[in-house]
Amino acid sequence: MSTIVAERWPELDAEAEIRAGHVWVDGFPRSNPAMQVAQGASIVLRTPQPLAGEAKLRAALAAFAPPVADRVALDVGAAAGGFTRVLLEAGARRVYAVDAGLGQLLGSLRQDPRVVNLERTNLGELDRQKVPDTIELVTIDVSYIALASAVPQLGPLMFAADAELIALVKPMFELALADAPDDAETLAEALRRATAGIEDAGWVVARAIDSPVLGHHGAKEMLLHARRR
Repeated sequence: MSTIVAERWPELDAEAEIRAGHVWVDGFPRSNPAMQVAQGASIVLRTPQPLAGEAKLRAALAAFAPPVADRVALDVGAAAGGFTRVLLEAGARRVYAVDAGLGQLLGSLRQDPRVVNLERTNLGELDRQKVPDTIELVTIDVSYIALASAVPQLGPLMFAADAELIALVKPMFELALADAPDDAETLAEALRRATAGIEDAGWVVARAIDSPVLGHHGAKEMLLHARRR
């Protein structure tokens, strides 16, 4: 037996790559740098390609600084898993990746033992059987539904007293518009409605920032941070 060692990739921070789940041993991702592996085992470094949501959530984590390490997170609207991947890289202990679609989540995330894949799951179907853990951090990136309607549907789940929420505000869906707005007054109204709906659901909105990345067709979006009341 031998330990995964940095000499395999001298130009990289091998320990960081392992902890991020980028190192695969005999076909499975491993996140423990001290893990013993058999002599001759297949060790592969798989550097993931960036997903659209990653830059958005990284900006939110930098601006809002919520603790992520060793926390249980819920990623609503996971799709391919951009938010999920950033949460894992930041040290989340477990991520429940929820999406109404099927087959979108990256294969590497499907095989990651820290990810609970809840595809083909609508918000209204979430309960304590599907999500038995106490949730400490929620991320939300949904389309075709307003946050004011989405967040209240998380009510059946268990949340830690200090739980935090980061949501992507998409003005087009918040206001049920045919096209994405770009004028300041409409964007502000979308943020106001999202804030009111989230606070009605038992959260306190702390602040919001503009997303550094535009949405589909150049749509302006915001990132909102809230804490459990």
